[in-house]
Amino acid sequence: MYTLRLLGTASIEESQGLVVTGRATQGRRLALLALLALARGRSLSRDKLATLLWPEASHHRARPQLSDTLYKLRHALSEEVVRSSGDELVLNPETVTSDVAHFEEMIREGRLADAVALYRGPLLDGFHIDSVEFEMWLDGERSELGRQYARTLDALAEAAEARGDADAALGWWQRRAAHEPHNGRVALRLMQAHDAAGDRAGALQHLRIHAALLREEFDAEPDAELVAFAERLRRERPLPALPRSSAPISLPPAPSPASPAAPSAAATSSPEPPAATTESLPPSLPPAPAVARPRFPLIAAIALALAVTLAVAWGLRRFAMPAPARSVGVLPFINMSPDPANTYFSDGVSEQIIAALSRIDGLRVAARTSSFALRNRELDVRAIADTLDVQAVLEGSVLVDGDQLRVIAQLIDARTGYHIWSEQYDGGVGDAFALQDSIVLAIADALQLRLAGSSTRLAGARPPSLEAYDLYLRGLYLRHNLSADALAHAVEYFDRAIALEPRFAQAWAAKATAVAPQGYFRYANRDSVIAQLRTLTARALDLDPEMGEAYASLGILRLFYEWDWSGAHAALLRAIELNPNDAHAWHHLGNYHSAMGEIHDALAAREKAVQLDPLNGRTRIVLSRDYFIAGDYDRALEQARRATQLDALNPLMLGRGPSVPSGAAEVLLRQGHEREAVEEYIRIATLRSATPAELQAMREGHASFGMTGFWKAWLAMDVRQSGPSPDPLRMTATHLLAGDTARALDWLDRAYAERTPGLIYLHRDPVISGMRDHPRVMRISRAMNHPATR
Repeated sequence: MYTLRLLGTASIEESQGLVVTGRATQGRRLALLALLALARGRSLSRDKLATLLWPEASHHRARPQLSDTLYKLRHALSEEVVRSSGDELVLNPETVTSDVAHFEEMIREGRLADAVALYRGPLLDGFHIDSVEFEMWLDGERSELGRQYARTLDALAEAAEARGDADAALGWWQRRAAHEPHNGRVALRLMQAHDAAGDRAGALQHLRIHAALLREEFDAEPDAELVAFAERLRRERPLPALPRSSAPISLPPAPSPASPAAPSAAATSSPEPPAATTESLPPSLPPAPAVARPRFPLIAAIALALAVTLAVAWGLRRFAMPAPARSVGVLPFINMSPDPANTYFSDGVSEQIIAALSRIDGLRVAARTSSFALRNRELDVRAIADTLDVQAVLEGSVLVDGDQLRVIAQLIDARTGYHIWSEQYDGGVGDAFALQDSIVLAIADALQLRLAGSSTRLAGARPPSLEAYDLYLRGLYLRHNLSADALAHAVEYFDRAIALEPRFAQAWAAKATAVAPQGYFRYANRDSVIAQLRTLTARALDLDPEMGEAYASLGILRLFYEWDWSGAHAALLRAIELNPNDAHAWHHLGNYHSAMGEIHDALAAREKAVQLDPLNGRTRIVLSRDYFIAGDYDRALEQARRATQLDALNPLMLGRGPSVPSGAAEVLLRQGHEREAVEEYIRIATLRSATPAELQAMREGHASFGMTGFWKAWLAMDVRQSGPSPDPLRMTATHLLAGDTARALDWLDRAYAERTPGLIYLHRDPVISGMRDHPRVMRISRAMNHPATR
């Protein structure tokens, strides 16, 4: 018995709960199953199915394609999955069921809460095939199921109101608003539910969020009824006015580990979770604000954010997370300011809170990459926590008003969906970094945890100027994008910050993290990258010897560029010792073990990185490759598909780094699914902007000469796209696959002459490792002093 999971990300499960991988879960085969499942027991004609799945093909071509798809589907699952009766096809209910059928059945039976729990997201979320007719059908079915889900939530919320359960009603209206954030009627009902639960501030906060979404998406204003309701709430019990003074905020005295800090007097009741804003890469570098006339008080904002962190400690004290898993996810704070360019700054506030919490022993904090990947996802807090594998979620907003700033934050218990704590802070310019140690100590005390030494000092021994910190935040905003332009702009921002404040340790370390990938992807000269990394890491460590991020950068330098194997290992272990929540450090420790051939240690480190940063596509790509090398092809394929969903354009996935494309194709090929592997490679070539002639050459090469013919055509495309300086290690692998060992060895010699960073994987690369015993390969390995040759 199979179950089709079509609500949310699609999958197929066997009766034992095992997820089916392979042919049945791909492209038009999955689309065919979805069409038959949504027919709800009715049969569909072959002509209709062919038209929906291959609208551009002629009748004589589409029918055989449908027959071939049906044959592969039956072969992958069972002959009994689809029944045929003449020209009609129907899903066999004795063999296959679907979550859509269960969802609708639960609604008919009045099991509304069960139905809502089953709705994991829109129908076939993220799924796409190249068929306008299928997409139109999918849009209609997706809308209808979304309406059923909305009506069910309405009924649950209204039933809770009728029995006087204000908290339950609030929870249902929150989920309803997450489903349709622009719906004015739902926004009003949620505001009324907040008010009924005694959370007036939450009602007003949701109006601000709803209004911001309307302006951003539709350039519209909220309904007059919502505004009138908000005004009535303000008249009854007005909120404190936003102060116009530039005086810094006041915080309670710094607590000691033995005495908990007192909560701020500025607390308000719990606001509704703010919605996310769109993160976009600025087309050019905006000018840095003048020191004499700052655009907005960045230091004050971070002071306020750190005050929020202090109050989070009090919220977490009441949260009482069960041992041993103490975990929290910090979502990107919302930019509520009129200027969308300030998004990078509100992101910086979130980054500082993540950094502060990450340095506490015993607390697991979801990495920034994964937390920020949930921006603009219409997920309730339970889904967010499940995705990040955390128990609590912190979210908030930042509002800039002239020279004043307002920060609102709230902590939510992911297990119940209810607010535990919320806080609002208003203030002006203040010195944030002097408060840093006291605030993090308060968090540790509230959680009854131990600080990881002195590594909690985020800014080094001396606080930077306002303008330098502004530039640093802008660099952080860009460095996570691995494109050449984004990394170059990030480096420029860090350079300008360092020029203003030469003792700003974090800027030195952050620049190293932006420079290192420039060498790996050949965006910059290797010798220049090495010189910069040596200077940057040495300076960061000189300014702050307890900065884990600096040790991680040092480990990258020693591993990829200096081939100092023991030094790399020691530096990466020290980075993790100083910051056990640094997914980046765990990832590179996995790289070290993988390069050494210690595959089980590599998998352990990589899985830890994925646990800390579950939505990082890059980490899942290399985890897939490690599983592949370990011979665990099912897990390799699972991780490869997950990586494709998360980061389909990653240069490692596209084969733009030092190896041919990593991912599902190489696993399918090893499993003997050659045709499917070729189609996956064709898909990747299409993403790389291969010409129609190049794609045709790949198909014809495979048809005539098998995989050797395919790789010869791929090589021609890669050479054209790479220009005068292709990655020699990638050329080595591609020539080997194309059957030209002599040219491959010549390219390998060139890779060693250029000291290509990817050479550390000489004995791990699944293509090149096949000739590891060749004398020329062994000579290079000995010259590198690689442990594999000792």
